[in-house]
Amino acid sequence: MSEHGTQQLNRSAMRALLAHYRITADDTAPEDVITDWLRELRGRSVGECHAALSSMAPGRVQRATAAEVARLITLARSRPAGTTAPGSARPPLPRDRAADQQAGARGVGKVYAAMGWSGHEKHTLARSVPCPFCRALAGVPCSPLTRNRLRQREVRDRETRMHPSRLKAATERQHTHSTSSGAAASGTATQGASA
Repeated sequence: MSEHGTQQLNRSAMRALLAHYRITADDTAPEDVITDWLRELRGRSVGECHAALSSMAPGRVQRATAAEVARLITLARSRPAGTTAPGSARPPLPRDRAADQQAGARGVGKVYAAMGWSGHEKHTLARSVPCPFCRALAGVPCSPLTRNRLRQREVRDRETRMHPSRLKAATERQHTHSTSSGAAASGTATQGASA
């Protein structure tokens, strides 16, 4: 049994391989051709032979020799695949996802700056909070929803592409943050003084 494949080459597998790739002129390969190919490809598996023949150009496959196939298999064995099985890749961690999103946003910002578009302040402000109408998360644009499950109707603003309630929530939040930071910066005590 080959360590690089599961099914070892035998006469019937070799006959099927030669017929599949139409390497011989006839539908059935002569016995001496099958014997020559088997002798040359001893120790190789059917899967390796299929992979080697599939890697050749379509017009070249029909003129392939057993020595060429053996050379391609040896070359493939010497250079193992750099990727692992598709199911074994670990999903990105949440911190990686956040970093990827931030990098993407920076890239989009650079493209817009190169195009000469500076952005829209109200749009950026509105994206800083979640939308109370369509429930879009902070940083995510509002959905084109115009009526929610409570049968409330709200059309997105054409300029910002956000729902007005989201912009209102963002301005209220900005106003609260500026007032609370102003009191802390001025040094006034917000709680009672302790004795």
